Amino acid sequence: MKRGMALVTLCVALGMVLPAYGMLGNETLENDGASLPHWVTPITPSTIPKPVSTEKREVPLTLTPMLAPLDIPAATTEYDDIHPTLALSSSGGLFGAYTIYQSLMEQDIAFLYSSDQGQSWDDMGYYSIEGVQDYPAIDYWRGENSFVGTFTPDPSDFDGSAQYLLRVGEPTDPDTWELVYWDWTTYGQRDRESADIAGYDDVGDATWWYGVIASTEGSDYEGETHEHVPVFNFPDYTASDSGWGWWWPEYDNAAHACVDIDRSSGMMYAAWDQYNESRESQGRDILLAIADVHDWWEENWVMNWYYLGGEEDNTYPDIAAENGYIYIVLQADIMIPGKQDIICYYSHDGGTTWETSTIAADPAVDEQYPSIIAYGEGASCIFVLDGNLYVSHTDDGGVKWSEPVMINDESGTVYEEYRTAHIAHSGHTLWTDTRSGDADIYYDGAGLPPTPILSIQEITGGFGAKATVANVGTADAENVAWSIVFDGLVFLGKEKSGTVTIPAGEEVTLKTGLVLGIGPVTITATAADATKTANGFVLGPLVLGVS
Repeated sequence: MKRGMALVTLCVALGMVLPAYGMLGNETLENDGASLPHWVTPITPSTIPKPVSTEKREVPLTLTPMLAPLDIPAATTEYDDIHPTLALSSSGGLFGAYTIYQSLMEQDIAFLYSSDQGQSWDDMGYYSIEGVQDYPAIDYWRGENSFVGTFTPDPSDFDGSAQYLLRVGEPTDPDTWELVYWDWTTYGQRDRESADIAGYDDVGDATWWYGVIASTEGSDYEGETHEHVPVFNFPDYTASDSGWGWWWPEYDNAAHACVDIDRSSGMMYAAWDQYNESRESQGRDILLAIADVHDWWEENWVMNWYYLGGEEDNTYPDIAAENGYIYIVLQADIMIPGKQDIICYYSHDGGTTWETSTIAADPAVDEQYPSIIAYGEGASCIFVLDGNLYVSHTDDGGVKWSEPVMINDESGTVYEEYRTAHIAHSGHTLWTDTRSGDADIYYDGAGLPPTPILSIQEITGGFGAKATVANVGTADAENVAWSIVFDGLVFLGKEKSGTVTIPAGEEVTLKTGLVLGIGPVTITATAADATKTANGFVLGPLVLGVS
């Protein structure tokens, strides 16, 4: 790799390394099984692997500015620009990435930023790493404007096992950017594909804990060869330089990883399409993994696995979770064999029960390559149809979807391939467009579902505690049940609750009133399905140091 200095490729594993095939009790979600639809199959691996750890390495590179025309919708270079990704921070910053396709032997990951809700875009440069990098993934991390990202490495980059992590404290300040990697060849890993990342910030003292990366890899660990197996990477909770790798060789032939963490609970949901040899008519089903990331901090290695699908082939999933609502969108040939439609598997209870619905199913054309963003009971899904990008919304948790509406204003110019478009929070959307003759990155807003979307912006202290709740949706939130609860030595005012109406686009401040207590506390604010937790210290009537 072109890193400007020689790198030691042998990584030293920490003393916490566990045997890869140690047996481990497998918990399952509470469900009697009989109530699940026939297309939901809980599965238990015959062996339960344990994760292993290794140390990170820094990439001694600097961002390279790009020269590009000023009058661009989002990004255009002299090369093809493909596979965009995008995330929205709590302060409204939009940070994205995409692949610059220079040749079959050279691709780089470039970055862009908008501080004005997508109306203009700044080129943030790229990391020049030798070889072919592709499929960037970006997610909001923490604070006002911090992000995390990853991408798929070149096949020769530590045999393709290199796990890259980008931390961005502030997109406009390159000094806050850090690109690191982990080398997994020590454990026989190789050929990483289609990496995705889910940021998470409710991490206690482990401020480096960035979230979870999901992908697929080949594995030759302990002499056993497996291809395209699901892999998780995540940081250690006690050592900032250490990272864990957890791969599942029982599920060969998986592809197209996607992952999200429900920030209200810390529950992680990851999905792949995988060739399911266990079903009567062999084909590709959705392989779903569910875990509570807080368990992993205590090295309690629990993972629940499911197959979703019937007799059809299910491919190219994307996943989003918010406030206990989970959405998995994908393309499947349900109506006509080989004919692609967009369907949704959804759950309203954190994955205990599942239902399915159809988003788009025109018998004359293929709908393909969906991307999903969730707000709780509302969600928005984009997909490609006949060279155009469409959006459909739900306001009832995925039961019904609106008539799809075209996003791009010039027909037939959307590039049709995997990860050609990405939708972020509040409907912000990037896609690959060919209207200029080359592949460029374009932006537009896809809108919001016609539903209230509540977000608890912050919890503050003073005399009692306060929580600011915003309705960023397009409909009024009426008679919203709310509460603020203290966990700790609070003798008066330990819990305050009520109802409130929040008009669309406005915010309200909820207050506990008088409290009396002493010592550290955890404060949990809830408004309908939205929740946020903070820590502080109660000293008499004062709530101090809330963070």
